[in-house]
Amino acid sequence: MEMVVENKYGFFELEKKPTVTELSEYYGKKYYQEEKLYSHTYSPEELEYTHNKITQKHFAFKELLADNIQLKLLDIGCGEGFCLKHFKDLGWDVTGCDFSEFGLKTHNPDCIGNVLVGDIYEQLAALIKADRKFDVIWLDNILEHVLEPLELLGLCKQLSKEKGVLIIEVPNDFSRLQTHLYNNKIIDKQFWVAIPDHISYFNKAGLANICREAGWQSLRFLSDFPIDFNLANKEANYVMDRTKGKAAHQQRVLLDNLFHTISIEDTNKLYEALADLGMGRQIIGIFSNI
Repeated sequence: MEMVVENKYGFFELEKKPTVTELSEYYGKKYYQEEKLYSHTYSPEELEYTHNKITQKHFAFKELLADNIQLKLLDIGCGEGFCLKHFKDLGWDVTGCDFSEFGLKTHNPDCIGNVLVGDIYEQLAALIKADRKFDVIWLDNILEHVLEPLELLGLCKQLSKEKGVLIIEVPNDFSRLQTHLYNNKIIDKQFWVAIPDHISYFNKAGLANICREAGWQSLRFLSDFPIDFNLANKEANYVMDRTKGKAAHQQRVLLDNLFHTISIEDTNKLYEALADLGMGRQIIGIFSNI
């Protein structure tokens, strides 16, 4: 696709990136005036799924942290606040930052006092100036949106304690499966390209490479439920027939919740194996501040 190019780290990015002003205006209209992003309601099964996904990630790195101190978490782009709520309930000292508190008011209003609202980069600069340090920094579907991911990873390093942990989740894009489906005309478009929402399109190796450049050591990679497998079945292909999307999502929620009840450890092993194959709709990377 002409609009995206592979960079020196091995992942794709927009060939022509929007300016800071253009991006600010876009998100101002899309998210903060219309308030579309965080106006969802969730079923009990979806709320369970959200909690389970946070728990699975926590399980994957918890042994890296001391258990005799009050741990500190920074959630950059905390959105609806589910991650903040999870760790706050565990007794952690939690801090979030986001451009808006609308999602928090809707879903986790008891976490509003833990959130810095406004320009994220200004908030991070203020935290750095105050010499704040965190045991865990959480970047959930944020890195693909920013103009300069290396810069954000560098800011995270300044905010991390020695041997602190960075959790990154990004979409798994231009995967072998997606490319196979597109090249064989099983899908008619590269649906994962979302301009200007997504500026970078990561894969496992590319994410590891740019994190290494920023001084982070890769520890472990997971994927998540391979919802794209549905695209190989013409009766479930939600790209060619958008009405199939809801059922695919419900399948993901049901099965992942079931996996979780059987074994969190084995669920993570499954997703680690899928990550090694380049499969799964998302990539979760766990990194250490070396």
